[in-house]
Amino acid sequence: MPLPRVLGADLPLGEPLRLSRFTFKARQSERYRDGRILLAGDAAHLFPATGVALNAGMLDAVNLAWKLAADVHGWAPAGLLDTYHDERHLAGTRTMLHTQAQVALRREHDPAAEALRQVFQELLVDEQPLRRMGSLVAGTDIRYPMPGSHHALAGTFAADLTLHTDQGTTSVAELMHTARPIFLDLAGRPDLRETARDWRQRVDVHTAKIDDRPADALLIRPDAHIAWAVTIGEPADSAAPALREALSGWFGTP
Repeated sequence: MPLPRVLGADLPLGEPLRLSRFTFKARQSERYRDGRILLAGDAAHLFPATGVALNAGMLDAVNLAWKLAADVHGWAPAGLLDTYHDERHLAGTRTMLHTQAQVALRREHDPAAEALRQVFQELLVDEQPLRRMGSLVAGTDIRYPMPGSHHALAGTFAADLTLHTDQGTTSVAELMHTARPIFLDLAGRPDLRETARDWRQRVDVHTAKIDDRPADALLIRPDAHIAWAVTIGEPADSAAPALREALSGWFGTP
């Protein structure tokens, strides 16, 4: 039995109720949405490497859930549900890329294959390639298209920043426990907070300070992707209208 060798301890096992064999499967649906039919998880994609399908399926669900809820409750802007396919099909294609690369790395045991794995392991000793591969496998390296927002952070996965508020220290992850959109003012911008308050029934507004702020303000969707960001020092006459456009585009009419 390989279990004691792998785990270092004997794990008693009973009679199996179900057995399956993992084989090479690399399939992705052409469309994740067709009218009232929406695909997510294994119904939308099958990857040729283990482990990542669970992450990809959960990210599908998180992306879809808040958009579907907005549609059910009647405040979804036009085309919101269509962005589910646009964003998660892109992510699925990316996941397919690295899982097929994993197959190539583990396939065969001839000298060339062993050399490939050795070179790849040497590359991962360095921090930057290691972080890049970690983000790739986790699915956090995806940048969704964000119409109207050209900031470098727009569309990316929000970092779990440490935030200093009047109530104490918190983090982006803690603020997102409500599963609601967040407008985060990092530079004391009352002009932007006033704009965001028109959406207060759907968007939580927070003010905080951080040691090295990446932007003056961030608009974060419930799936933790940044919908909009404002460049440090951008004047109100351009920042506020852009914020209003982003809020309307993702969270409907106030």
